[in-house]
Amino acid sequence: MDKRKIYESWKEKDVKISDSFADKVMNKVFEYERRPRFFDVQRIIEIISAHSIIKNSLIVMGAVAGSIRVMYMLLIAFS
Repeated sequence: MDKRKIYESWKEKDVKISDSFADKVMNKVFEYERRPRFFDVQRIIEIISAHSIIKNSLIVMGAVAGSIRVMYMLLIAFS
């Protein structure tokens, strides 16, 4: 079925929404945003982006891990 036809058929249905629907949704959103997060990816990315030392450290650690992996594979291949 075409997306337009699906949308039009959905619009034709008589869906009843309560007057307090928007308030309920916004309350749930507010509760979700107020929950404490132990592993907040967005906050971690903000911290990393704000400090060049952290960015450089991550690049160096990635390069070291990559070179160790290559050396280990070469060691396995030539042994």
